[in-house]
Formats: sequence, structure tokens, C-alpha cells
Amino acid sequence: MRRWVKPGLITLAVIAGVTALWWQMSVDQSTLRLDGVLYHISIMRTKAELEKGLSGTDSLAQGEAMLFVFPENTVPRMWMKDMKYPIDMVWLNDATQVVHAVENAQPSSYPKTIFVSPVPARYVIEFPAGTVEKVGIKNGDPVGLPSGVR
Repeated sequence: MRRWVKPGLITLAVIAGVTALWWQMSVDQSTLRLDGVLYHISIMRTKAELEKGLSGTDSLAQGEAMLFVFPENTVPRMWMKDMKYPIDMVWLNDATQVVHAVENAQPSSYPKTIFVSPVPARYVIEFPAGTVEKVGIKNGDPVGLPSGVR
């Protein structure tokens, strides 16, 4: 029996592979430790990355997170524009301690709701919904950021 693969399928597979490789190469990736649990993270630093975040993505798997690194302590404003699923958000200060958390932020909250920490923060981490409760994240918890992030 002969197996034939249509040229269109090969082209599609190559494009998908190149796109995935480009995404991995263009986004800084590492791990962080929170309460003894390691998370695979994508690190957002540029203005474009900070604005886009998880917008347009289909999901965020358990064990994954997105870390937003701001150039200085500020009051980062987070929104759910073009989001397709709920997430938890955690704000950290310069000392990488939790200063604020929002659980189960819903895509339907945009554009009416902007999520803001009541105190300045340097970092924001977006986790799959339910992580804050599951891990027991609370204000003052230390977060082990990867070296080179600060």
C-alpha cells in the first residue's frame, strides 16, 4: 500500500513548526518557584509583549505562567482584552514578594474592568485560574524568580 502525503499538508506542518520555533525563540522562557512548585514561564519585557500578554491564546496549561517584568515599581494595569479563558493574576514588589492577587479574572470583564494592585509592583504573574487557591498564594509570599530577571 502506498501512502501519499499531500503537499499542502507538508507545507502546513512546516509552517506550524517554524511558527512554534519562532515563538519560543522570540519570547524569553524560564522557570520560577512559588511555594515549592516550579512553573514554566514566558517572560514579557518589551512594550509590545507587555500589552499583548496572553491575549488571543487558547489556553494556559497547569504548570505554566506568564511573567510581566516592568522597568521599575509602578502600578501595572492589567486587562482581559482578547482573552478566551479565565486566569489568576499575582502582583509582586521589588523584593519579589506577593503584594496583591486577583482570582478567576474573566474574559467578559473587558473592557469595564481594569485590574490594579493597591500598592506599587514591579512584576505581574498570570497563572491558570484556580492556582492562587490551589497553591494558597497570599500577600507576603516570596516568589523565586529566575536569575537575570531583576
